[in-house]
Amino acid sequence: MTTADEGDNNPGAEADLGPFVQRILLGARLRAARESIELSSTDATKALGWYAGKLSKIEQGDVPTSDKDLAAAIRAFKIGPKEAGELQRLASLARRKLPPSRVAEWAAKYVHLVAAARELKLWNADAFPGTVQTADYARAQLERVVTVRPADVEPMAQDRAKRVERLRAPDAPRLWLVVGEEALHRSIGGSETLRGQLEQVRDLAELENVSVQVMPFSAGAHASHGVSFSIVNLMEGRPGLVYVAGLTTSDYLGREHQRVYDLVFDKLRADALSPQGTIELINRRIAEL
Repeated sequence: MTTADEGDNNPGAEADLGPFVQRILLGARLRAARESIELSSTDATKALGWYAGKLSKIEQGDVPTSDKDLAAAIRAFKIGPKEAGELQRLASLARRKLPPSRVAEWAAKYVHLVAAARELKLWNADAFPGTVQTADYARAQLERVVTVRPADVEPMAQDRAKRVERLRAPDAPRLWLVVGEEALHRSIGGSETLRGQLEQVRDLAELENVSVQVMPFSAGAHASHGVSFSIVNLMEGRPGLVYVAGLTTSDYLGREHQRVYDLVFDKLRADALSPQGTIELINRRIAEL
């Protein structure tokens, strides 16, 4: 969710992240450029002569960016020649076509981001996120999602289960996972399914690249009530993206937002049980089931 080392100084030399990810990166960089000159989305739309909502779609990576539109944004946002060249290259790569996905495009973008990540920081208060789900747990969860067609439940559940294997691969990303204690108790799929999910998370936590912590009920108030999020870092030494999902859409927040979410995630980790304490709690919960 990766890039080659030589890509650090030249985005055009990066390993191919795929058009979904490149579109999101392009949008995030345009948004950062606009905000760096303190130009609101409304004023930028007027300056560009675009219809309402077009800029938002481009900045979110929802639509490809044409050369004409990119040139207009480069002028409006006062982007320098070097950055402009990088953006033009990124826009060209991002316009490539991919086969249709089983999931909605706004959700598919996140799947591609995770697949290209160097580092993932995940916080979820009440359930285990798709990145670490078993097929049974994913199936039970997806069956209750109103935006998922019944015919798509099984293929999507199997896709989630396969994604877990990347965490065990030689080039696996670094995963930091914090979940609320409710995830250990909410019986998604029943006791047997929850036990299997807990056993998988416990096994993943033994990997060198994975850290799992639980936010216990006893911790009381914490830094992110009501908001679950993912921080996806795609390139070493560069700011990543923050992904916040809703029921029918999602938001990808750029570098100026990541500083806040990184701080929140650090506070969540500080208030959560230690990795060892987490394993002990998971083992007790498995024994109860």
